[in-house]
Amino acid sequence: MSDNVVKFRVPPKKPEPPQPKPPRGPMPNWLPFAVLLALALIIYFAGQSGFIG
Repeated sequence: MSDNVVKFRVPPKKPEPPQPKPPRGPMPNWLPFAVLLALALIIYFAGQSGFIG
């Protein structure tokens, strides 16, 4: 009797596509200047302490 039983398989689920990250807001206008200032201070203090030059 078990020969006549049709066994159904659960179809494999497709993996969900990765959710796109929400777009970040625009970069503040002052950020590049803050990065340049920080870099300049690092170079200045490295030169004062003898790492550079």
